[in-house]
Amino acid sequence: MAKNSSGDDKRNRARENARQIAANQAKKEKTAKTILYVGIAIVIVAVLGVVGVLIFQQNKPAVSPENYVADGITVAKDDTLVQPKKMPEGEESDLPAPSEAGVKKDAATVTVYIDFQCPGCKAFEEGNSSMLKKLADEGSIVVNYKPVSILDRMSSGNEYSTRSANLAACVIDNQPEVAVDLFDALFAQQPEEGGNGRTDAELLKVAEDAGVDTSKKLNADPEQTVKSCVSEKTFEKFVEQSSQTALDDGVEATPWVLINGKHTENTSDPQALATEILKATGEFKG
Repeated sequence: MAKNSSGDDKRNRARENARQIAANQAKKEKTAKTILYVGIAIVIVAVLGVVGVLIFQQNKPAVSPENYVADGITVAKDDTLVQPKKMPEGEESDLPAPSEAGVKKDAATVTVYIDFQCPGCKAFEEGNSSMLKKLADEGSIVVNYKPVSILDRMSSGNEYSTRSANLAACVIDNQPEVAVDLFDALFAQQPEEGGNGRTDAELLKVAEDAGVDTSKKLNADPEQTVKSCVSEKTFEKFVEQSSQTALDDGVEATPWVLINGKHTENTSDPQALATEILKATGEFKG
């Protein structure tokens, strides 16, 4: 009996040892699975958080610069910024009405979509700016400039189109009186297509040479200056959205010129363009 009892004890101990080993192994596997599942959950939460931030950033409203109306600026006599002749529904502006700036009742609106990286835009401005300014000073037209960025690919990753349009927004926000001078300076210092574009420091130098106070605080965000607006690309989202609006509205290239809302092809012939504009005002009957 003792022998059999001893054998039974050995078998029982062996079974108990095996059970404990199995239990420990199961516990380790359960712990490992828990750690794995917790790790996966943390990764999922982190990914969802990043996606959420990206979606929020993508969908949040753009910070809009002051003095822009319908994604552009309207210039009258002496390069004064005024409201458009027809204010878009739902928009407001503290700028003077065209009539307050000497604009005639039947004045035409010449809308010009420009990209500061665009050689054609530079040529348009060089060939037509004096004629447009003369007509604006006479009260016969207002010029509605709409800066867009569609040529970022032409500055070797520098995104010059967007960054220069952002600079324009930074300046127009708090120094609208130098807007036209800035535009002229940006075209005069236009980088070559396919080059490296301009650095922030170079852009700010162009602005300062045009009479811009780069230390002046923004109206849209008083915690920023023109200088920080350039470095932080404060109006990048605004530029992106306004450029997309231009494309949605049928803009196919720059310069894209409208006379009272109608597209014209006379962008390289100042005389023909002037004639077409004056016909739109009723001042020329030929």
